[in-house]
Amino acid sequence: MPRPLAGAFVLGAFALGTSENVIAGVLAHLSTALAVPVSTVGLLVTGYAATAVVAGPLLSLVTGRLPLRRLALLALSLYGAGTVVAVIAPAYTTLMAARIITGALHTTVLVTFMLSAVRLAPEDRRGREVGRITLGLGAATVLGVPLGNLLAQTLGWRWAFGLITLSILVTLVLVFISFPRDEAPRGSTGPGSLRVLARGPVLGGVAMSAAAGLGAMTLLAYAVPFLTDGAGVPDRAVAPILLLQGAACLAGNLVGGGLADRNLPRALTLSLSMTAIALVIAALVSGTGPGAAMGLALVGFAYFSTLPPLNTWIATKAEGIAPALALAVNSSAFNVGIAAAGRLGGVVSSGPLGPGTLPLLGVAPLLLALVIARSLRAR
Repeated sequence: MPRPLAGAFVLGAFALGTSENVIAGVLAHLSTALAVPVSTVGLLVTGYAATAVVAGPLLSLVTGRLPLRRLALLALSLYGAGTVVAVIAPAYTTLMAARIITGALHTTVLVTFMLSAVRLAPEDRRGREVGRITLGLGAATVLGVPLGNLLAQTLGWRWAFGLITLSILVTLVLVFISFPRDEAPRGSTGPGSLRVLARGPVLGGVAMSAAAGLGAMTLLAYAVPFLTDGAGVPDRAVAPILLLQGAACLAGNLVGGGLADRNLPRALTLSLSMTAIALVIAALVSGTGPGAAMGLALVGFAYFSTLPPLNTWIATKAEGIAPALALAVNSSAFNVGIAAAGRLGGVVSSGPLGPGTLPLLGVAPLLLALVIARSLRAR
């Protein structure tokens, strides 16, 4: 795969991840500028995520035969237009419309990147190329959101969306220049493509993604109360610990890509096992600040190592029918798992059990994912 194209996919994934999460870093700025409550601003996150969950599979049903180069350019152009609307939005309703536009295209852009990486990379590098894309998403959380917050503080909230627009524009140019011309249709469209979900390995992969997301994010989504309320970590130490966790997540992603290229079924089993073990360790050492910090880093490393194998597995097992639909459904299942984790973690962390028990809650879903992986490997 051409290096400029690989770089474009990483940058584009960084832009998508920043766009999805940037609201968290500019909540107060948007509330003041748009004269709406913070709770209403928070709906901009919900609007984006909910639209992505629903629109991703639907768009895959109707775009499944478009050549990947053409689809990438079209989806990036429309996504970029949506970010421009966000930059110039005069009111909350306009910004919400921009979030819905970009949310609707989020999964299509991301899936196109992943399918292109799988198709264009040599077979022994597919996992690492997919891993680079998920690395871009992870880097957005570690770097993109804080950078957006800094821009909002110093120059105004519109500059945060301007950063996303610029990233998408550069990605679009690189894709136009370096993506090989390929007009071959890719697979089925319409209701007939739904038969890809009847494939056991594909359906199993989707189930593993949802279960792993539920298990790990039950802790990771509530990292701050886990540290402060559960382990007594002072507020001033939270940011450095979260940076350490972010670095561990990025490292795990890179390791997961390498494992996937060596032996994909074994990579699934190993990465899911590591995540379950890391959750148990996090529970055992959660009583002290250093222990809680180490536990978070371990879970972040292990969980992010599952992402390249899971996405590579689904893309390869859906080849020949509708890989875009399979990856889009997987993305939706992943987000549903995260939403469930947010609900479960919120109830438990604020209840009598307390945030220290969050890691143990995640073990059962990981064990379920591991059972599925073992059963698929045995076939």
